[in-house]
Amino acid sequence: MKMLTFVLFFCFGLLTCGYSQTKQESIKELFQLMKQDSAIMKTFDSLIPMITQKENQSMDSVAKEKAEGSMMMFKGIVKVIISMVTEERIKLYDRYYTQDEINQLITFYKSPIGRKYVTTNPEITKDIVMKILKDLPDLKKKMNPKPEEQQGSTK
Repeated sequence: MKMLTFVLFFCFGLLTCGYSQTKQESIKELFQLMKQDSAIMKTFDSLIPMITQKENQSMDSVAKEKAEGSMMMFKGIVKVIISMVTEERIKLYDRYYTQDEINQLITFYKSPIGRKYVTTNPEITKDIVMKILKDLPDLKKKMNPKPEEQQGSTK
């Protein structure tokens, strides 16, 4: 009887490990379909010229070179962070989604609308960030009251 119980627990353990591995493989497939890592890099790549162009307007050539070097170093850091976070994301998806939900997401991302979402989402994100950067000077003005307003409030 003890032997039978041991064999049953052992087989259950094997089945559980097999299921978990399959689920993690499904999550990795989902991540590949979502192309989030490449989407982040694509968005970042599209923003670099805009950011450096804005900064470069008031820089000399040495400062421009340093700024471009800094941006490239930052891009490298972003790549490292993305790869470090991927394993944690797999664990989180494993915790929050069932195998069936992962399969449904895979089906979505394989569909025409899912592929369109993957293609257009980086562009939408870039447009949002560009709008924020464009509106940033006005936002700064709104957040920093004029000196005469500050003096009036202290009296």
